[in-house]
Amino acid sequence: MRKITRKAVLGELAAIAFSDFSKFAEIAEGENGEQVIILTDTKKLSADCRKALASMKAGTKGIEIKLYDKLRALELLCRIYGIYGGEDMAEKDALTELRGLFAERSDVFGPGIVSDT
Repeated sequence: MRKITRKAVLGELAAIAFSDFSKFAEIAEGENGEQVIILTDTKKLSADCRKALASMKAGTKGIEIKLYDKLRALELLCRIYGIYGGEDMAEKDALTELRGLFAERSDVFGPGIVSDT
């Protein structure tokens, strides 16, 4: 059983908030010049990408991919870090903690995702 810690919860929220749909699928040109969607093999998705994935299912019109609510995750992170309407954490401390969190996941989020502005 996983221990619930601040770092674990923030990691889950960050994975959802900063998920990038292009990690799951890409639009490419087919053999006849038509656009086709190429899905990423789920075995190749990072753990953080998989955290953002709410569901995948085959439907009548093809495969449907749903991610968890990105805006809600961003809202929760903003509340936790006092970015709006809260006094939970000083902005400088929040930025330092977010930078540390994203530095550990640079393969998912890329460099420089947290800015002072």
